[in-house]
This record gives sequence, C-alpha cells and structure tokens, in this order.
Amino acid sequence: MAVLPEVPELTVPAKAYFYDTDAGGVVHNVAYLRMIEMARSEFAEHLGWSLKEMAQPGAVCPVVARTEIDYLKPARMGDQLSIRASLKRIETVRFFIEFAMIRMPEDEVICRAEQTMVPVSLATGKPVRLRTDWKEKWPHLA
Repeated sequence: MAVLPEVPELTVPAKAYFYDTDAGGVVHNVAYLRMIEMARSEFAEHLGWSLKEMAQPGAVCPVVARTEIDYLKPARMGDQLSIRASLKRIETVRFFIEFAMIRMPEDEVICRAEQTMVPVSLATGKPVRLRTDWKEKWPHLA
C-alpha cells in the first residue's frame, strides 16, 4: 500500500465567549474570523514561521489576500470548538490554508473556510517569493 504524502495540519482549541455573540447568544460572523486568525497564527508557528520572526525589522509576513467562508451551523456562547488548519497548496507567491471549525464533543463541522495568503515584505509592502523551506518539505503541495 502506498503511503500518502504528509499534509501539514494543526488543530487549535477555541471557545465562544460572551463578546463573540449577539443578544441571542449566537456567535457573530466576524468572531469566526477572529478565531480563524488565532488558529492561523498558531499554524504559522507550527509550520516554522514564528511570530517573533514576523515581528523583526524588515520581516516577511503572510498577509490574507482572500477569505472564502461557509457558515454551516451557528456556534453559540459557551461552545467548545476546535479549529483545524491544513496547508492545501503552495505556489511561488501564494499559499492556501483550509480551516474547519468543529463543535466539540459532537465533532460537528459548523464552519469551513479557505484563505489565500501572500508573503509580503514589511520593508517594501510588496509580495515576495514563498519560503524555500516549505517547497522542500512539502513538494507535493506545489
């Protein structure tokens, strides 16, 4: 049996708090994006692109170029959530991350999202080539 190539993935816990919700206790659509942002930052570190590295003068940082999101079921205040981030594809100056937000313990997917990311030089504000170590680690995603 052939071994499938590795797909980098990380699952991050989250919780729906009062400030995430409306008066009915339903999570606002923008709160999903905040939680995805948190998971994406953890995922970047998991992939070897640390927040400290991104904070250095002249650093290159991943910038969101596009977000596509499907709200499948509402999250509610107090829900225990898991956000699974997966590196879907890498290109010369873009990479794509998929997210699944899962209500626990039911293991129910309530939201799916995909983000297109572009590495940008903070010094110039212009896109730059993607990290070479990623293409070496995951050539099957290129």
